[in-house]
Amino acid sequence: MTETELLKKISDDLDFLKTKILEIEESLELIDSELHPIREEYKRLDEIKKQRGNYFRKRI
Repeated sequence: MTETELLKKISDDLDFLKTKILEIEESLELIDSELHPIREEYKRLDEIKKQRGNYFRKRI
């Protein structure tokens, strides 16, 4: 394999990897946007758990 062919192959591989990375980033952004409302619910539930824990500690 000549140096030119090797450089071409490396360039093609890098282009492929760049494309895959961009696809993964887009997927992660989509997942993040889908989970955004769920995060708020988890925060709310966590706050309720803390309040209940404090309530029971005060009673004991």
